[in-house]
Amino acid sequence: MKIAAGLNLFLPGAGLFYLGKKGVGAALAGAFLLCFLAELGIFIVSYGRYLSLAMSDDLMKNDNLESIATVFPRALLMTFAGAGLVIYLVSMALFGSVKRKLQDAR
Repeated sequence: MKIAAGLNLFLPGAGLFYLGKKGVGAALAGAFLLCFLAELGIFIVSYGRYLSLAMSDDLMKNDNLESIATVFPRALLMTFAGAGLVIYLVSMALFGSVKRKLQDAR
């Protein structure tokens, strides 16, 4: 049971998969990984844009300095982070329920 709890803590859904709830576990793990990879990809692309603006010689020309503030799409980043948090909480709740059922069956 400790292994399943550790797996579920590390990757939401993995503990459920380990306990035999393969469909739900795989769906939650896949959705969480999708959110994580989307978040990471958006951040890396945005950071590249930030560096290109910050390292440019004409930072003070036109509106380059003001455009740095809009490089990171905060709403999109917060959406994926919020979705990942919801998936994490749902996974923890489902894991607790499955764990109780398995302990009662013993």
